[in-house]
Amino acid sequence: MKTRTVMLLFLSVIFGLGAAWMANNWLEQQSAASTRQAERSGSELVQVVVASVDLAPGVQIDPIHVQFKQIDARLVPPGAISTLADTQGMVTRNNLYKGDVLRKERLTPIGQGSTLSVLLEPGMRAVTVRVNDVIGVAGFLLPGNRVDILFTEGEMTRTVLKNLKVLAVDQTQHTDENRPKLVRAVTLEVDPEQAEKLVNASSNGRIQLALRNPNDEQDLNDIVAALSQEPARSVAAEPRPRARPRQLSVDLIKGTNQQQVPVKS
Repeated sequence: MKTRTVMLLFLSVIFGLGAAWMANNWLEQQSAASTRQAERSGSELVQVVVASVDLAPGVQIDPIHVQFKQIDARLVPPGAISTLADTQGMVTRNNLYKGDVLRKERLTPIGQGSTLSVLLEPGMRAVTVRVNDVIGVAGFLLPGNRVDILFTEGEMTRTVLKNLKVLAVDQTQHTDENRPKLVRAVTLEVDPEQAEKLVNASSNGRIQLALRNPNDEQDLNDIVAALSQEPARSVAAEPRPRARPRQLSVDLIKGTNQQQVPVKS
């Protein structure tokens, strides 16, 4: 049994080394082919840092998340990162997918605040409102959705804010799940003026979140309001033709002949 175990272990090591050698040989061949192709086309290859895995917003960049890649110098985007040192202490601002070139404008230093503050657009604020199973659209709200805010005071309900982005539900900023989840709080991205309206509405009455279709960029009410503000076209009345005055005449009879003779006024 010991001899058999040693033999199996020895064979496993041999096969592992062989697989690693074949993989390394294949990578070298691909790199050499890319270099020859670049030389034939007369272009220069530049080393850049690309994402080796899919990264969600707010993820701190680690060496296991990135790798080097040689690409045509003409295809290098502005702000591309070429060294691992430039990724240390940085977090992602947007979704990055495997193979994407890392750029400075898509990363931000982790020392600038919490992950949620990094996701805010310049000039925007994050405001959290308390919700329940009804206000929170029965748990169907997910980070990245768009909602309208309905405000109820007494017996009257009206829409006070439209097309707000959901930054987080409870303490979840991104998720791959699409199933409903009941939450107690929703964080929305608003500008300062919208923040005042949202806080005032949630304090002085009842609010309801209305989930929007992601492709619904313009409301029908906005279209109707825009049309109502256009100056009405005045249709000029066409002048009616003036009736010609009736000309007077008399019948002149001579024998068997009858003739109409006009009378001058």
